[in-house]
Amino acid sequence: MDEVNYSELLTQYYADDIDALSKYISYFEAKGGKDVASDYDGKQGKSDIRFPVFDPTLLRFADEASKTKLMDTNYMYGYRSAHISTVKQESDAISHALPKDLDLLRAILSRYVLEGRYKAPRWIEGAERKVFLNILIKLRDMKNAAIVH
Repeated sequence: MDEVNYSELLTQYYADDIDALSKYISYFEAKGGKDVASDYDGKQGKSDIRFPVFDPTLLRFADEASKTKLMDTNYMYGYRSAHISTVKQESDAISHALPKDLDLLRAILSRYVLEGRYKAPRWIEGAERKVFLNILIKLRDMKNAAIVH
């Protein structure tokens, strides 16, 4: 089996996508989970049906991220392969990720971005748990380190 050149992947294949999404780091640094969405209560007063209304910047991020090569529609395979079943394991995987864990970072990011389309709380969780922020910082730092070497 050929050895994957992670530096090449980070600096050539994914570089433009990482750069495009890195502009959202300051947004996620400034926002918590509850800050990215509010409940819609209806124009005529309180409604029995409540649903989140998302911050436009979060919607732009999710839309832009969903169009990148960083998305992996088979993200659950990454979770199973890494034996991630809890929020803590997920957080630890992000914080301890090395370039060889690039596919796992893609899987985690994909889960939150893609599931948010039909599970509204997923985008809120991604912001609240700092999943988006930590993955974007990790990818940016890995790409920058790969360029230096």
